[in-house]
Amino acid sequence: MSKIENLEECVNLQELNLSGNEIPSLDGLSRLHNLRKLTLTSNKISSLSGIEKCHALEHVLIQDNNISNVAEIQALIGLQNLKGLYLKNIDGSQKNPVCEHPSYRSSIMRQLPKLTVLDGERLKHSSTLYADAPAAPSSAPQVVIPESKPWLADFTWGDEDGVDVDTLLGGVQRRFDTLNQEARKLNSAAVSLLSHYQ
Repeated sequence: MSKIENLEECVNLQELNLSGNEIPSLDGLSRLHNLRKLTLTSNKISSLSGIEKCHALEHVLIQDNNISNVAEIQALIGLQNLKGLYLKNIDGSQKNPVCEHPSYRSSIMRQLPKLTVLDGERLKHSSTLYADAPAAPSSAPQVVIPESKPWLADFTWGDEDGVDVDTLLGGVQRRFDTLNQEARKLNSAAVSLLSHYQ
């Protein structure tokens, strides 16, 4: 097949696959207003002109063709339902010459902000990334910050019961010192005894 023809009466057609032909242009699609998926892989197409009237298109697969100009993407701008576009496979095979253009991806993402899949890869547009996020509240919620106060403001050492903290701590320190001295004496005796049997 060398051209798209005899589809004038197929106005309710939703999917069309014309892969592996010798088709050079997209002429012949103008009456397919209900077409949702168009597959034209491995043809000789060099322009996307003619696809503009297929307003219901959601997926266009046109790998392995001769599209070389980034400007051809403008023909897709009016397709508000377009979700997926394939100008090459996800592994880089069957690419159109336009895929080698330095601004290939950025140009497509800029011109087709509603596109969610490009060449098999899911896109993250700034306009769609937060599309499902809940709306921000109209006014910020009121946050009540408690009044600051010293951490030990309500703490008591028990002085009100007549306990002298210095005296209490002094007695504990003396007992510790006594036990420490006894432990040192026992350690010295153990070391001396062990050295005798070595």
